[in-house]
Amino acid sequence: MSTPPTIRPLEARDLPELECLCREHARFERADWGEGPREQGLYRWFLGEGTARCWVVEADPDAPYTLAGFASANLELSTWDAASYAHLDCLYLREPYRRRGFGRALLARVADYAQRNGAVNLQWQTPEWNVDAIRFYRRVGATSSTKLRFRLDPGACRALADS
Repeated sequence: MSTPPTIRPLEARDLPELECLCREHARFERADWGEGPREQGLYRWFLGEGTARCWVVEADPDAPYTLAGFASANLELSTWDAASYAHLDCLYLREPYRRRGFGRALLARVADYAQRNGAVNLQWQTPEWNVDAIRFYRRVGATSSTKLRFRLDPGACRALADS
């Protein structure tokens, strides 16, 4: 890496581009983005009363984008550890900024947040087909476990209780 990336906390002025990055990330992960704007929700979680944190990587001054990528995290309960862990919700870099050390720098920033807040570890997931990410995570010393992630519409829970 020639020039260290500029990584900083998210600011309100970044929200429109963060929303674009989130949409790009969903597309990259072959996920459904859904309908409607997200800017207000992102503001609430990262800059309002929410407890999540977000860091952005500033792009080169001459780049077509302002931001090269982002990482977001929050503290969660680990019942087994009776302590908190840091959940890395997203770490995404636009294609031109991959393999330049920016991901490592973002991950280090999140790890620092976890350590400063007394988290017992840092946890995240990635699709099993994302071999580049898996290779990167293993290179930095992360280990993996096999679990399936499930989702359930809260409205479906009501139907479960009624049956």
